[in-house]
Amino acid sequence: MIIGCNTVAFRNYDLDFALERIVTAGYQWVEVEANLKWCPHADPWKDDPIAFKDKINNFGFSGVSALGSHRELITSDQAEKDIAQALAWAKAAGVPVVLTGEGRMAEGMTKEEAMAILKGRLERLTAVAEENQVFLALEDHGSISLTPDGLPEILGLVQSDWLAVNFDTANIHRGDYIGTDNEKYEWKLGAKTSFSEIELLQKVAHRVQHVHFKDVQGRIAVQAGTGEIDLMGCLRILKGAGFEGVLSYETEGWEEPDAAMIMIVKSREYMEEALKALQ
Repeated sequence: MIIGCNTVAFRNYDLDFALERIVTAGYQWVEVEANLKWCPHADPWKDDPIAFKDKINNFGFSGVSALGSHRELITSDQAEKDIAQALAWAKAAGVPVVLTGEGRMAEGMTKEEAMAILKGRLERLTAVAEENQVFLALEDHGSISLTPDGLPEILGLVQSDWLAVNFDTANIHRGDYIGTDNEKYEWKLGAKTSFSEIELLQKVAHRVQHVHFKDVQGRIAVQAGTGEIDLMGCLRILKGAGFEGVLSYETEGWEEPDAAMIMIVKSREYMEEALKALQ
């Protein structure tokens, strides 16, 4: 397994600021956010993918592990367009995975109605993913996937080798996520329920292409190894499933830069020791 870091740790600053600090913290792989108001470090509608690729290389990274493009896929036609654009852009930018989630169901919508919408949209998006040879990785990041059976059910809607999982170690534990659009961001779902990260990962580990390596206390992301998440348990499952991809350390970016820097450095050190212990 490979260690990386998400630029969201410095989401209130520009991409260059985030990249400089992440590479200084000792990371060779970086995940870049394209998440509207929440963290607009990349914009596949506006940014030149070749210039983006050159920027990453110039900072000395081995590569970009994934592009985060979380949208409200169930309820938004624009979400499907954004993700399709992100997949094509990622190919040109040399990014192997685009991450997203299904989002919330609309008020009064049944699960069956939501799943029917998702099926059509995922059929179209996986065709785009295959055309561009870029994985579309669904995260436990919505009102269906944040249950032990929900994410496996969504994966079962479409038969495609290009539909994968970005497993977030903390989201199902705390039972909610942050959603965004062009105007605002907000906590979704309200942490009404929570489940075991181990229970879900055991069901989807064979589909994992990327990992958000996150630790939390309550809702708040903390330094890896200091929170409530069974990170070593997750690593053992991933190893057993043959996962060799990137563990991308993720926060929510609430911290000031100096505090964020301490978090990402200490978390890298924890991840290195954890991987040694796993051998």
